Amino acid sequence: MKLKEIVAIAGVGGLHKIIGRTKNGLILETLAEPKKRFPTSIQDRVSVLDDIAMYTVEGDLRMAEVLVKINQAEKSGKPVPTSKDDTKALRNFLVEIIQLDSERVYDSDIKKLINWYGLLKDLLDFTTLLEEEQEATEATASAETLVEEEPETAKTKKAVKAKSNEGEAKPKATRKKKTEE
Repeated sequence: MKLKEIVAIAGVGGLHKIIGRTKNGLILETLAEPKKRFPTSIQDRVSVLDDIAMYTVEGDLRMAEVLVKINQAEKSGKPVPTSKDDTKALRNFLVEIIQLDSERVYDSDIKKLINWYGLLKDLLDFTTLLEEEQEATEATASAETLVEEEPETAKTKKAVKAKSNEGEAKPKATRKKKTEE
């Protein structure tokens, strides 16, 4: 499973996997309760986990990197607190692990992140998570490069066509007759 297949919906608890698409939205399956499927509509505010980032002291940190760092801390023996623990303990844990910017992140967002990690730790392969994100970033960068180069080639083609048409005879302009009313 990849982060771009997992979404969160504003006002609906938990995480959901994209199963399919409809004309007006998505068909989702709840991760906590498999086989529970439901459609979304245009009014639902759906956020793909791959697009979410956390504020850190050094800048924004993408969700994949945050989850991998939490997983590495857990593997190294540091216990990950639950969302029911004290908010100061949750905040201190994230400040230590990802250098969380405490002034810009709400307590509710921290609890949500810890809940999400608890749901995803058994479903995601954290070793390939960053590799997939790097490949996606490289693909986006190469697509942006192609878009930047494309207008130059279009200008070049226009210039070549204009030069090739310079020696050709141009059609005579026709004069419109004035109509008297």
